[in-house]
Amino acid sequence: MVRETRDSLSDRPWDLVCVGTGISALTYGALRLREAPGQRMLFLEQHNVPGGYSSEFVRPKQGARFDCSLHKLTGMGETGNLRQLFRELDLESSVELVFSPAWFQVAGGVELMLDQVPSRMRDALCEAFPDEAGAIDAFLYEVEVHGRNSYMQFEVMLGRFEPDFKALRVAHRTLKTITVLDALRARFKDPRLIEILSLPAIYIGAFPEQCAFLYYLHVVYASLYERSAYMRGGSQQLSRLLVSQIESMGGEVRLKTDVEQVLIDPDSGLATGVKTDRGEVRADRVMINASPRYALETLLPPLDALAPHRARAAEQVTANATTTLYLVLDCPPESIGLDHAETMVLADDPLAALEARRQARAQPTEAALCEPAYWGASSFEVTNYHALDPSGGAVVIVNVLDDIRHWPPRKTPEYRQKKRRVAEQLLARLDKVRPGLRGHVRYSEVSSPRTYERYTRNSAGSGYGNLVLPEATPNLINHNFPVRNLSFLSAWISGSGYEATMGYARMLVRSAPPARLARTGTDRSF
Repeated sequence: MVRETRDSLSDRPWDLVCVGTGISALTYGALRLREAPGQRMLFLEQHNVPGGYSSEFVRPKQGARFDCSLHKLTGMGETGNLRQLFRELDLESSVELVFSPAWFQVAGGVELMLDQVPSRMRDALCEAFPDEAGAIDAFLYEVEVHGRNSYMQFEVMLGRFEPDFKALRVAHRTLKTITVLDALRARFKDPRLIEILSLPAIYIGAFPEQCAFLYYLHVVYASLYERSAYMRGGSQQLSRLLVSQIESMGGEVRLKTDVEQVLIDPDSGLATGVKTDRGEVRADRVMINASPRYALETLLPPLDALAPHRARAAEQVTANATTTLYLVLDCPPESIGLDHAETMVLADDPLAALEARRQARAQPTEAALCEPAYWGASSFEVTNYHALDPSGGAVVIVNVLDDIRHWPPRKTPEYRQKKRRVAEQLLARLDKVRPGLRGHVRYSEVSSPRTYERYTRNSAGSGYGNLVLPEATPNLINHNFPVRNLSFLSAWISGSGYEATMGYARMLVRSAPPARLARTGTDRSF
């Protein structure tokens, strides 16, 4: 049972205190406590539920449960990395996986169902675009070879998988340095096919002109070849199960506890704990499950030794945030054309959308440019949650990639007006591809990038971490960090998605010494 009360944390010997309870922190805690029983671990969360983006909220009057993230889990096939991790965590028997027959459905200009089985997905594309059949086969070969090598990166780092090094060298020389858009334009002619194949970039908070092609191949391989699944009960169910495991092994998770500062001893340069809105907590080691930029600007003192790391964190390009429209219908979404769990609504004019985004990024605070670019012109994703879990209500969730910089502060008239505008635009676009849907909406609400920033403290409200640009360098903030007993984990370090964040946590545990965490000799009293 997660403790929500504000009782004393007591003067117990904390080996580790973790700031935040995102899915990577909870995974780390559950795995680490298996490896080193008896460790005293404390996880602090400012929100009233654990999980970060892996959480939900309910609207009882509407009979609806809304998931805060897509909770689409890649790598859930029998050989998938995440499925293996679920087995290590003894989660398989506690969750019910839902495998949709469709990778995703395409709507708007082209009506197409892309099957979860790669061969059938290939056939559907070739039938729709017969002149591109050879290029489609060549593309899928790249996914199978280069996508797989990239997908197995954590296993490579742990010495459990040997990639095709020749293919790896080719990929890093020719595929890592180009964007998804440039790569697909070089391989295909039909702009509709290019836009369809670009869509998986949405899963990592990127538009095709922003994302490195090699990383994108890894995402396609993970979601298609290693299969995608959804969890009955949503992502909050996964967070709760991990919290239950942590607490059953002696760890503690405290909600409604705001961490205000990481405490650094000026003499040793080591973290000695954290200051919260309830007082100080002493610990031998501190882990931060939040964006490095937020931590360096807000939680850590302005030490000279941290200046280079603050500069590097500021240089990282944040992935796009998300604006979400939550809908409750008066009928099953399947009855009005949302036949599968996921539908991708195509841009009417991909070239015009690309130019609109270019202008919006050049003036990111200008609403007159950003609203049409992100809400009106670009492709977006729709999830039929009713098809995944009818007990949550006739829920449909619409996600568009967005930018926090054109959103005014919360609780202002301008903010409320903007939320009404985005709901109107997205409903109009959805009604265009599924006529009549708007007449079945009985409840709606909007979460903006500011909403996500408020509840998760993620920089710019982005749950995806940093963009994986072609020119991007790996986020090595944990390497030679001057505060030796402090480390970071989150999508900002590992890359976005459940498989990446949970896999990174697993790698940290596997690479750590099996013995108890090293003592620093600090006083651990509260």
